[in-house]
Amino acid sequence: MTRSYATETARATAQQNIRAAMELMVTDIRMAGLDPLGTAGGGFEETTQTAIDFIADLDYDGAVTAGNNERMKYYLDGTQLIQKIDDDGTTAQVLLDNVTKLTFTYLDEDDTELTGNPSEPANVVINMIVREPAGRKGYITRTLSERVRIRNV
Repeated sequence: MTRSYATETARATAQQNIRAAMELMVTDIRMAGLDPLGTAGGGFEETTQTAIDFIADLDYDGAVTAGNNERMKYYLDGTQLIQKIDDDGTTAQVLLDNVTKLTFTYLDEDDTELTGNPSEPANVVINMIVREPAGRKGYITRTLSERVRIRNV
C-alpha cells in the first residue's frame, strides 16, 4: 500500500508540475511580439528547437523597460526548465526540475514547419517530458504538448 501511495503521489506531482510550467510558458509566449507603438523591438530573438527568446512591450510604453519582465527566454539547463526574464535577460529562475526533454517547433500560418531561426512564426508547439522519482517503482514519466498561436507577430 505504501508503494502504491508513493507511485500515485509521484504521478500527481509530475502531472501538476508539468501543467503549471506549461501554462506559464504558453501565457508568456502568446504575448511574444507585442509592440503597439512599434518602437520596442518586440518579436522573437532566438527560436531554436531547444530555446525560445522573445520581447513583448507589456506596459505599452514603446520600450523594453527594466523590471517589467518584457524580455523572456525559456530553455533547458540539464534537467531544469529555466525562465530568464527582464530587460537584459539576466534574472533566471528554475521553473521545473526533472525535465528530460523540452522542444519547440515553429509553424507558419499554413502549419508548415519553419526551420533555422524563424523570426515570425505564427504558431509554436511546445513538447515537454518530466520524469519524477517514484520510490521502488522507479520513475513516473509525464509528457505534455501544447500549441500556442502567436497573436502579435
